[in-house]
Amino acid sequence: MNKSEFLAQLHDHLSVLPPEERSELLEDFEAHFAFALQNGKTEEEIAHELGNPAELARDAIGERFASKEPVYWFDPTANPEIPDPPQQTNHPVKAPRRGGFATTMVYTGLFFLNLVAVPLLISFWAVWISLIASAISGIASPVLIGLDYLAGNGFYPAKGFATISLVGIGILLAIASRYLFKALTRISVSYWSWNVRATKGGAKHE
Repeated sequence: MNKSEFLAQLHDHLSVLPPEERSELLEDFEAHFAFALQNGKTEEEIAHELGNPAELARDAIGERFASKEPVYWFDPTANPEIPDPPQQTNHPVKAPRRGGFATTMVYTGLFFLNLVAVPLLISFWAVWISLIASAISGIASPVLIGLDYLAGNGFYPAKGFATISLVGIGILLAIASRYLFKALTRISVSYWSWNVRATKGGAKHE
């Protein structure tokens, strides 16, 4: 299943929602596809990881979910050997309602999880900023040596060797910070999208 097929099925199963709310949910999944595609995954792999659109819709909208499968009934007075042709009913099949206690547990769990996860993500981003600052300092070291020479402090071979080393270290740190930025962006966006879906799912079951 590719992206278009996945989103089309999800749109169909979310038809019970108001247009604005449905569009917001679909945008979250489109963002997930976009970030995953940037990191080398195919549309089929992403759709497989996300799971069944019907199950995702059921989790998102709870008791308002209506199964797209037809529901049939048979006339009990008819001849059991020759049953009447099946007829489709108009009564939707609703998912079981989750109680208020379960909803409270969802919010409580998210709260304590974020107490740990959010500071951890912030610390990782702080490490990335430190790498960027170190990389810039190393790459810019020849400029600093030049300013030091113009200030009348002289130039020594040791300073030249140190400058070359700092430039090399700066380039390595710049490469490492690039990969770290991609990883942190992917993790942060995925974690945020998961929080949004979990929060909306809990609100719909109140």
